Amino acid sequence: MLDDFLHNLNKETAQKIRQLETVEKDVLKRAFSSALVLAEANLELKTFIIEYDFKDEQEEIHFFKNAKPSLISQMIYYCQIYNIEMNRPVGGVSIQRDYLNKELENLQDYIDRRPEFYSYYRLGATENDVNYFTRDKFVLGLQYLEPSLSEREPKYSTNCDYKMAKMIANERLEILIKSQLDELERPHEDKAQLSWTTKKTFLIELLYALDSFRAFGSIPLKRVVTVIQRLLGVDLGNVSSAFAEMRTRNDPTPFLDALKDALLQRMKRSNERRRR
Repeated sequence: MLDDFLHNLNKETAQKIRQLETVEKDVLKRAFSSALVLAEANLELKTFIIEYDFKDEQEEIHFFKNAKPSLISQMIYYCQIYNIEMNRPVGGVSIQRDYLNKELENLQDYIDRRPEFYSYYRLGATENDVNYFTRDKFVLGLQYLEPSLSEREPKYSTNCDYKMAKMIANERLEILIKSQLDELERPHEDKAQLSWTTKKTFLIELLYALDSFRAFGSIPLKRVVTVIQRLLGVDLGNVSSAFAEMRTRNDPTPFLDALKDALLQRMKRSNERRRR
């Protein structure tokens, strides 16, 4: 029951976000609208969970450690983009660079104030999952005391689910900001003239295929996505969410199949011309 609800909610939300990315070219408006979509999805999830009885402790931990942070991290990400763009100063490269570097410092400051949990998150640890990701637990330990703790919804919050979502969002935002800084350092005439003219999901499908084939060696997929986004001037959004949706499609690889057909047709036409 929970899995079906999450699957449908994530699928519907991802479709709405992709539609916004397609029709809304202004980054500020797109971030604002995406944040609203995700806030609505969060409300739906909250309403469902408050009335839901987890079948066991492991299901509860999985939800608050993985499922909820996956959705909330997207909302945080788009809210942060909106705030950064709204407050971005008008000026040259030097002013823009200083502003973006300050934003990176803010991301690092969040980690520096929560070193214990950051290590727990990065290591994929599990020994404190019961205290961190089940409800009705209040364990301070060495954890940073969050200012919003008193506003938690008891049936929809744990000690660390929001913290987990924030870590995920900040990692994604760090990649975006660094790509923007790289772009600032590139001379205008060197900027890529390539453009991706078909669906973004097709590009994600292609990148996952190349990564699965180890076409880029040991370079992490996150880095490949960052480079390709910069090269093509496209924002692919949450590629992990898009990939999760691909796995559930009746036809999981339509673009790769179409690529093969197109190439074979081209070879066939070329061979026919040579015979004439």
